[in-house]
Amino acid sequence: MADVFISYKRDQRERVQALAKLLREAPEPFSVWFDANLEAGRGEGFDAEIDREVTSAYCVLACWTPAAVRSVYVRAEAKKGLERDVLVPVLLEKCTLPVPFNAIDAVDLTRWLGDADDPGWRRAVAQVKERVDAGKRNEHARMESSRAAYDRVEDKLYPGTLALLTRKIAALHELDAARYQADIEALVAWMASIAEKELRFLENGWEIANRQDGGNAWRFWDSGDAATRAEEIARVRPLLTQLDRTLAQSQELLARPAP
Repeated sequence: MADVFISYKRDQRERVQALAKLLREAPEPFSVWFDANLEAGRGEGFDAEIDREVTSAYCVLACWTPAAVRSVYVRAEAKKGLERDVLVPVLLEKCTLPVPFNAIDAVDLTRWLGDADDPGWRRAVAQVKERVDAGKRNEHARMESSRAAYDRVEDKLYPGTLALLTRKIAALHELDAARYQADIEALVAWMASIAEKELRFLENGWEIANRQDGGNAWRFWDSGDAATRAEEIARVRPLLTQLDRTLAQSQELLARPAP
């Protein structure tokens, strides 16, 4: 994963190479990816590599020109950056930007000649740095949040395992469920987070499989592995439905006024 993904039209390759070189040699250097890095013959294919990089970079630097505006690829890459709130647009040539990119202030580099001290370039670098720093902070925060969530679950379930928790809930007293409410909430939240993580993974895999025949994602569906996983999920859902039905009945009883 690179700090900066550069989206551009290939007739600007020379200027973009100079731009990337300056970013890599900045006082606080950035790692940079653009499609000049693509290696012919790689197994995953160009589209998959580009998609991976544009969706993981901390900053998407869109280099706008009239040709770039007409390019469905540049517009699609810029849209991914906009949706993730990591887009930094610059004008390499005068052009009219389409909606929604016309609502975002683009740094004017139409007269930029490659000078690292140029005010326009310095402004662009400052915006890139802001996105990269924010992305790294957010990533660190997500990691800390994930670690803290794991610790919270661990505190509630360990020492103990799911087997111990099962023994608690299945013990002799009828009110054990109420006594271990915090344990139950932690376990259900943990199960929900696993399901949500799998859903995001599958959505991304389906998108990749839809674009690229023969890759790992495509083979997951073609081989029948996806169908097997669907059957496994189908066995879990009735259990959750029954759980919700049972809890709803308990809730209804508890909500009744005193006889």
